[in-house]
Amino acid sequence: MIHSAAWLVGLAAPAGSPEDDPFSMFAGWEGDQLLWLALLVPVAVVVFFIGSRRFRSQLGSSALVPRGRDRFVGGGSHRRDAGWRATAERLEQRVPTAIAEAKNGPIRVEGTIVSASGNLGGQKGRECVWRNRAGAGPQTAIGAEMVFIADSTGRCAVEELEGGRVIAPTDKAGAHYESTSLYVGDRIEVIATFEREVVGEHEDPSRLVYGTLGADGRLDVRLLDRPEPEEPTPSPESASSDPSESEP
Repeated sequence: MIHSAAWLVGLAAPAGSPEDDPFSMFAGWEGDQLLWLALLVPVAVVVFFIGSRRFRSQLGSSALVPRGRDRFVGGGSHRRDAGWRATAERLEQRVPTAIAEAKNGPIRVEGTIVSASGNLGGQKGRECVWRNRAGAGPQTAIGAEMVFIADSTGRCAVEELEGGRVIAPTDKAGAHYESTSLYVGDRIEVIATFEREVVGEHEDPSRLVYGTLGADGRLDVRLLDRPEPEEPTPSPESASSDPSESEP
C-alpha cells in the first residue's frame, strides 16, 4: 500500500522544469489576489449563464406577444384617448360614408387600396404599402407617406398611415418573426377625420380625389378583405418546353 501511494504521488507531481507546471504562473501571487480570482471566476460563469438564457428567451415565441398597440396614434405624438375610442365605436355602428359624399369631420369609409406614393416591394399590382412587426406599436411601422383608396363613388388619400392603428392578419416571416402588412388591392375600413378638397378634373366622377383622411394623426384601419394571390402566368418559353404538349 505504501509503495502504491508513493507511486501515485510520483505520477501527480509535475515533471521536468518549473515551466512545465501549469500553476507556476500563480507562484508570485499573494493570498489576496488568489482570493479575488476564486471569487470572480464563479461570478463570470453565473453572468454568462444568465445572459445565455436571456438571449434564448428573446429568440423564442414570447418575443412575439403583442405589447399594447392602442397606446399610441399618430407617430407617437397623440394618444388614442377615450373620446376618440368612443367616436370610433359609434362610427362602427353606422353605414360607411361614400367617399364622394363625405364632409369634413370624423367618418368611416370602406374602400380598396388602389395606389400609394411609394411601396415596400412585392408582386406587381399587389405591392406592400405598410408593414409592422406583429403586435408592435406604430413607432416601429414603415409605410408609404400617402395611400389612395377608392370606392364606387370616388377616391381619397390616407395620410399618417405609419402612425395609425392597423388591424390585419399576421404574416409568418420567419421562425421567430411575424409581421402585419397592407397591400395594394386590400379592401379596408378607415375611421379618421376627413378633410374635403376635390383635386383635379375627370369626366368620370369616381376617378376624382375628394379629400384626405388621417392628417391629424387619429387613424383606425381594419382589413376587410384580401384577394387571393394570382397564379404566375407561365412564359411562352416554358410553355413550349412542356413535354406534355410536345408531339410524340
